Amino acid sequence: MPDYERLADELELCEALTAGFVNSIVRAARQIPDDRWNWSFGEQTPTAREICEHTFMWLWCDRQQMTVPDRERHLPVPDLPGDREGTIRLLVEEADAWRSVVRSLTPEELDEMRESWPGETRTVRSFFFHMGQHIIFKAGQIWMLHYGLGLDGSQLYTAPHPSDYGFPEAPPWPSPRS
Repeated sequence: MPDYERLADELELCEALTAGFVNSIVRAARQIPDDRWNWSFGEQTPTAREICEHTFMWLWCDRQQMTVPDRERHLPVPDLPGDREGTIRLLVEEADAWRSVVRSLTPEELDEMRESWPGETRTVRSFFFHMGQHIIFKAGQIWMLHYGLGLDGSQLYTAPHPSDYGFPEAPPWPSPRS
């Protein structure tokens, strides 16, 4: 886990947003029991397997768009393993690949343009923030499954509310549902 209080520059932040949050997903995935790897609360909720696979696929694709300018040389997403350990291993390897990319860049290279899709370009920096947004979202999904399975206590996680910190004027939370 990065020491967020001591991030020295933007490249360290890029590494924390990508490889750092992938490590969070991996920590949760390693605790999901094998018999719950392909389970979720409902049809609209992804399974741990789906969360990990989707995370890997986007990391793979965005990294190629960022580092391989010639689209003809892009490779398709590799066949994904069917087992939990193989999928986790792929995620760890991809996090390491992103870490290597970050550490190979200079701050000036963050402003360089890359083709993301035919006719569209974005800065190298935007690839990191795109993946940071995606991975943080995926981390939230897998941790919700983790909590729901009782792997961190006996019930779903309940986020603290500002009124819990002594702000009595804060509106009650959660608000009533209709």
